[in-house]
Amino acid sequence: MQSVTALANTQRYRYQFDREERELLKHSVVNTLKQSKSFPEVCSSQDAMNRASAMSKRRSTGQLRRSSQYSCYSSTKTIRTVASQMSLNSRGKEIWRAPGVCEIPDILGKAFLRPELPTASETTLTLREPNAAKCISRRPWLPPNPHADIPALPPLVRSENEFQRAIRKSLPKVRVPNVTNPKALYTNFSEVGTGVNGSVLKATHCQKRSLRVAIKRCRLDPDKEYRAAILRELRIMSSGHANLIRLREAFVWRDDVWMTMDLMKCSVFAVLCQRGIPEDFTVYIASETLKALYYLHSKGYIHRDIKCENLLIGWNGEVKLADFGLATRSNRRNCDRLGTAKWMAPEVIREQYYDETIDMWSLGITIIEMMDRVPPHYRIKDEYELFETVLTEPSPTFTYSYPSMYMRGLVAWLLDEDPRTRPSARDVILEIDAHIQSNLLRTSTPDQFTNFLYQVLP
Repeated sequence: MQSVTALANTQRYRYQFDREERELLKHSVVNTLKQSKSFPEVCSSQDAMNRASAMSKRRSTGQLRRSSQYSCYSSTKTIRTVASQMSLNSRGKEIWRAPGVCEIPDILGKAFLRPELPTASETTLTLREPNAAKCISRRPWLPPNPHADIPALPPLVRSENEFQRAIRKSLPKVRVPNVTNPKALYTNFSEVGTGVNGSVLKATHCQKRSLRVAIKRCRLDPDKEYRAAILRELRIMSSGHANLIRLREAFVWRDDVWMTMDLMKCSVFAVLCQRGIPEDFTVYIASETLKALYYLHSKGYIHRDIKCENLLIGWNGEVKLADFGLATRSNRRNCDRLGTAKWMAPEVIREQYYDETIDMWSLGITIIEMMDRVPPHYRIKDEYELFETVLTEPSPTFTYSYPSMYMRGLVAWLLDEDPRTRPSARDVILEIDAHIQSNLLRTSTPDQFTNFLYQVLP
């Protein structure tokens, strides 16, 4: 009980001591500030007393509030006097106090405050005066109705592109017009077939109604080799040989190359769809094809796609070779597997280097096709199985027809597996002529062949 009473007396004594100390400190600070020369005149004694009272009451922080160097109370003498009085207790010992809160100067001001909205008088907009020199006069927009006077479109003028200039340079004897619309030159378009590089249409000339032509369209590709193949095909057709399809004109329109050629009656394949071709007509077709191949080989070209679909028949019984999309030069090292699978020579299947004698192998397969109505191994649909059969089995021969012994010998000569002993086009032409003169082979005339076509074709 005595300890509790002593503790209460101690607390009462400490509170009374603190109160007297605050009063003495407040009067001391006020007197010190009044005597200081740095004390501003605008501050009254009441303000000073309030500040001193606030400073004396910050006992909880353990340290007086120190004025910054930007404050109006930043007198060194005043701060030292107050600090020296506050840092000593009644016993004359320095009191430890925790670091307090210093005053942060306002150096940013109102930089981050939201700007005030302008008043109604300040929101008046001023229009910029128009500059007459920069004004462009335009015709008013007219609505699309029958009463509006809509001007006609100007004529479309297409400039000659680079590939058309290359055609004109490569084919100086062929007409290469600047066509804005092929329908202005030809009409009655209808598709009759497809080639290696595009489709084939037949059409009628607008001015010459009796002139009917075949038009082959090839899509232009940026590939240089593809464009070189098109130029090569045009160059071959423009040679003017009697057994090669003739090129009338060529032009470029909408990224397509249009090749205008003579319209033929049909192909040899169309005849096979009706019936097989007898031996004498087969000899005639083979002789005409050999003339075309002899000319191509002498000019340094390889056709690489000899078959009945590419042998065209004219209205007077003439035979012409067509579709030179896979043709290549014979003076380069060719080893690409190109052509139609059932007509490929063994060296083409093996992708070995080959020459123009591959066309002679394809011609031998074509002769069998004309008489049998189907090529050898036509039942084999898988390409790799077909290649394996051609490379492992002996050279094919006739299956469904009965040719003469000399025709069998001619085909066996053409289908020699060794390209070094395979004959050339000139050798076969001389051999056929010798057999015809010796009455060992029979052939027909163009008129006889025309009569045969009229009887066979519907």
